[in-house]
Amino acid sequence: MTYIVLGNIMPFQRLNLALTLLSQLLLVTLVLGDDWPQWRGPNRDAKSNESGLLQSWPVDGPPLVWKTDELGEGYASVVVANGRLHTIGNEAGTIFAYALSESTGELLWKAKIGESSRHAMSTPTIDGDYVYALDPDGELSCLHAVTGALEWHVDFMADFSGKLQSGRGYGESPLIDGKHLICTPGGDEAIVVALNKATGEVVWKTAAPTIGDKGGDGAAFSSIVKTRIDEIDMYVQLVGRGLIGIECTSGRYLWGYNDICADIVNIPTPVIYDDLVFSANGYNAGSVLLQLRPADEGTIEVREVYRLAGNQFQNHHGGVVALEGKIFGGHGSNNGLPTCVDLISGEVLWKRRGPGVGSAAVVYADNRFVFRYQNGVVALLAANEKGFSMKGKLQIPGAGGDSWSHPVIANGALMLREQNSLYVHDIRDVGDTNTEVKNEIPSAFTDTIESRLTQLGVDYSSVGQHHRQSSMFDAELFYSYLMVKTELSAVREIPIVSLVGNDNGEFPSEIIEVLSDVSQDFVIDLAGLDLTVSQFQQLNPLSHLKGLDLQFCTGLTPDVLAEISKLKGLRALRLAGTEVSDSSIELIAKLTSLRSLDLEVCENISDVSMPEITTMKELRCLILKKTAFEKLKITDTGLADLPQLEQLEVLSLYGNRVTDEGMQSLAKVTTLRVLDLSLVGISDNGVTTLAPLQQLEELYLLYNTGFAGPLLSDRSVATIAEFKQLKQLSLVGSKITNTSVESLSGLKRLEKIQLQYSRINADGIRAIQAALPAVLINK
Repeated sequence: MTYIVLGNIMPFQRLNLALTLLSQLLLVTLVLGDDWPQWRGPNRDAKSNESGLLQSWPVDGPPLVWKTDELGEGYASVVVANGRLHTIGNEAGTIFAYALSESTGELLWKAKIGESSRHAMSTPTIDGDYVYALDPDGELSCLHAVTGALEWHVDFMADFSGKLQSGRGYGESPLIDGKHLICTPGGDEAIVVALNKATGEVVWKTAAPTIGDKGGDGAAFSSIVKTRIDEIDMYVQLVGRGLIGIECTSGRYLWGYNDICADIVNIPTPVIYDDLVFSANGYNAGSVLLQLRPADEGTIEVREVYRLAGNQFQNHHGGVVALEGKIFGGHGSNNGLPTCVDLISGEVLWKRRGPGVGSAAVVYADNRFVFRYQNGVVALLAANEKGFSMKGKLQIPGAGGDSWSHPVIANGALMLREQNSLYVHDIRDVGDTNTEVKNEIPSAFTDTIESRLTQLGVDYSSVGQHHRQSSMFDAELFYSYLMVKTELSAVREIPIVSLVGNDNGEFPSEIIEVLSDVSQDFVIDLAGLDLTVSQFQQLNPLSHLKGLDLQFCTGLTPDVLAEISKLKGLRALRLAGTEVSDSSIELIAKLTSLRSLDLEVCENISDVSMPEITTMKELRCLILKKTAFEKLKITDTGLADLPQLEQLEVLSLYGNRVTDEGMQSLAKVTTLRVLDLSLVGISDNGVTTLAPLQQLEELYLLYNTGFAGPLLSDRSVATIAEFKQLKQLSLVGSKITNTSVESLSGLKRLEKIQLQYSRINADGIRAIQAALPAVLINK
């Protein structure tokens, strides 16, 4: 301990020093730390009890305390207790459990717990001096947390005839409850098992019940949670056939619910809220709220309160948070749209496009949500029942395709696992790093217009501000076609006005009056509203209204769409996530001046829409992105019409059902500058066919092991190397090797290249960097 003697210091100096010491002591009391000893936190609800954390992040994200690259590959999250951090990983087919120093990241020990070709998915559990770790093949080990010594071991397959809904392996995290460890081998006679946590001996086993035909037999990826109904303590688990409830002391089966199952796999952990169980699932399974009530002779009565379809609210694998009667989480399969659902009624209060791409894992602490996206974007959000605002963002280095580990908040730190790497950021509010992202990009509105809008309580911002919260096809790119003059500075200052209708389904007339006086082109944001005919009748006279954001709006009836089609000056229209369909797209096609059209995750848009879409001859930007799980997609047939769009420059076909054959049609659209073919089933031959696209500046060819995509080898690079205008290139998940280094090094205009999960090694990366010193390489 260090002692400071104040006696020989001048009184004024003593006072200053004393105040400094006092402030540090106060800081310690203000920042209340909390361990994170198990999956989804102390209570398995993805919520931390910590306070005194940053309410906004510096522009570059919170400071990095330490990082390590000593973990094996895997999707497992981390757990923290007693000054140590634990996780598991796969090193060349051997599964290890790890212990690291929480403060420095020093590797304290690693212990082999199994051998497998599968990814390490299960997050360990810490209980006192012991850590419990499950490998993907069902080898469950109890290790001493200090030394890594093996205390006991069971084999789900050998000991319990374990079964899996998915061939990817076991992904649950064991639950410690008192003297018992509760786990899910998935066997016919042992769907759930209680073990003595000290010895591994069986306490009880629950046979797999027959509850319905949806899903599949065996264990899923979900983890067990505990609740109490009247005098009955029970465990709730989402297994391969659905939700089940099991009495804690005996393992007696109490109830089951099958309808929430997905046929592929069930992943998210259920959420307990008083006598309610909320379960959201992916692959279009949707979500459900069940109410549990005690019935006769120790049984449980289950009532379905509501059921939401997959297009209303589903959660792939990032989990949700229940807070003050609301559910917050990422909506979609292979998507993480920030969404708020009223827990009691099931009403979707709002749904928006988020700042990242892919599914989002969500945790909550100190009045803020952390959304960690599949592309490695991590965002700090303030959210309530009215909407969300972004309070900071960072990018995990090297993250790309299979980036699924859940974030952890423990003892003032944000911990982010990315395969074999772990990044630990200091998120304590110490008074000098709480630099909120300010509105640094003004709108082009005059001071008078801004003042009048402010007096009326109208929110407004700029395209530049929206750009900060956007994903791959961002606001700046989309709205750049709104103007004839496309200098970036001018695009960033395009004003965006957010309007909300009144109880009569109209906009206040005084707001419309202000917008009538605007002399600059602007965008109106109505995202998430329930639309009416009268609203667009009010907007029709606004001569400078050039862009309309209707993402996730409801009420897009034929009458409303007919009114929108009268906005002849409209140049940019966002319809992402709406009910616009093959049968109604003809009304949108009447907007002949449209230059940018966003139809991302519109489930009812297919090839049938393409003949209408391609009548909009002014289109420069067309977003047809899917999640890869929709029933209706764009195929090679739909692409045959694309060459009619002779001015098209930006095209996203992410997640659509397109093959090499369809590339013949794309190759004719020689005006393309930006092309996204991520999660699209093409090969080297398809890329070779695209050789005529010599104007390409951005090309995205992401492959993801969970969803497939372009299967590319070094042969494809010969064509890519001829795209001399390329500035951004994604080859995530490709099988290209160091053989392609020389060709890639010839792309002299390249600014960013993504090579995560490719076969280019460190020597190859260094060679590219040497040839292209200014390029940003993600590997």
